[in-house]
Amino acid sequence: MDGTILVTHRGIEMEQGLHTKVAQVAASSFNIPLSSVFISETSTDKVPNSSPTSASASSDMHRAAVLDACEQIKARMEPIASKCNFSSFAELATACYMERIDLSAHGFFITSDIHFDWKTCKGSPFRYFTYGASCAEVEIDTSTGDFHTSGKYFLGSWTFHKSSH
Repeated sequence: MDGTILVTHRGIEMEQGLHTKVAQVAASSFNIPLSSVFISETSTDKVPNSSPTSASASSDMHRAAVLDACEQIKARMEPIASKCNFSSFAELATACYMERIDLSAHGFFITSDIHFDWKTCKGSPFRYFTYGASCAEVEIDTSTGDFHTSGKYFLGSWTFHKSSH
């Protein structure tokens, strides 16, 4: 046992830092260096029934699920950890392995307070809302229908988390 951790989650890394955020949770949970955590690419043979990756909601859900899995493993390791003062996580993991402790876990997280009634079209189906604004400057020749885009402007985007309080 080398003291590294492999995490598989259902999120898709799209340059939003999702893998880094997930790895940070695992590293912090086990008090090990970030370099000791490896992220496996998303695959339905490992994590089935995945939902789409979207905005900050994905970061929150995946980090919470990884934390849940880490807490399960830490609870299993605790009886062994309390018997001896191990000098490293690798040493503790090896001792747990030798005692036949399950060192894998399936974490899960569900966003609270979401619901929607499709018949009445009422409810709160999402906790996050993203708004964006952009505009384009277009010249149109009304006699020929030809057009030319002379400018494009992205004004920004904003993400809001809907609080239940």
